[in-house]
Amino acid sequence: MTTIRKILLFAFLLQPLCVAATRGADNRYSIHTSGLNSSVYVNMLYFANLVNQYATDFTLVTLPSEGGPSNMISVNDGRASFGTSTAESVKEAYDGTGEFQGRAQRRIRHVASFGFSLMFIYAHPDSNIQSISDLKGRKIVYGGGTGSALLGKQILDVYGITSDVTAVRGDTDKARDALEKKEIDAVFSIARLPVPAYSEMVKRQTLKIIPLDSARIQALQKRSPLYLDVDIKTYYPDYPRSARVVGLPGPLIARDDVSPSVVYQILKIVYSRMAELQKMNDGFRGESPATGLRGLAIPLHAGAEKFFAEFGATK
Repeated sequence: MTTIRKILLFAFLLQPLCVAATRGADNRYSIHTSGLNSSVYVNMLYFANLVNQYATDFTLVTLPSEGGPSNMISVNDGRASFGTSTAESVKEAYDGTGEFQGRAQRRIRHVASFGFSLMFIYAHPDSNIQSISDLKGRKIVYGGGTGSALLGKQILDVYGITSDVTAVRGDTDKARDALEKKEIDAVFSIARLPVPAYSEMVKRQTLKIIPLDSARIQALQKRSPLYLDVDIKTYYPDYPRSARVVGLPGPLIARDDVSPSVVYQILKIVYSRMAELQKMNDGFRGESPATGLRGLAIPLHAGAEKFFAEFGATK
């Protein structure tokens, strides 16, 4: 991370904390995101900064975390007011399935979807790996939050090679370094767009996207229709060839007892000033109330229901 970016992040963190101190801790609402270097953390810093400029009786504080699935537990248990994740992880958390088997997080509610994530699966450009099946007997790293491991295991499972791959979780930046040194064979990492690091790697041709075949994507979609079939060139037109990857909407969720007034005000501020937010951060490109219910898989928060009803959006 550059010095300038560190200063920017520190400034964004410091502003809500200082403002909150003058208003009282009871008016602070935390947003759990992902790792400190993640796109979703940076995106939500801009998000909170915009809201805090115009909110009159509360403050949002953006915090790094272990990622999506852990955010669902933190929100459900009241350790966080809001959390980000992928739509599939949110659904599993609420239903008590998959990684949340027998541990349904029934107090989480959908606020709105902001941003879009892709599952990046890539190898060293000199690698002879051409498909997911070629990962049999290889070593991979699930980079970043727990969501990468969750989807990564599902992908290996539909290819029937879960037990044949040595997989560990780790920091994405360190995983990229290990891949460059050829200490590992591939990286699996869910990342919220935009991802400058991948734009640079595509430009320098320092990664090889490992594509999914259509049959396996359809198998994943049978498990969850929330998974989307995406061509990497749609978002990275400089990549030399088409490659199918999995895309996921990114809901912001809240605990059911977060004030409906606060949730309503957040949505009103963000959507009425979306142009300001888009100028600050490209991660909100194309966002509007019309996209806010994208990936809806759990009940709406009462404050969100009021906002979208006024807008005319339907579930």
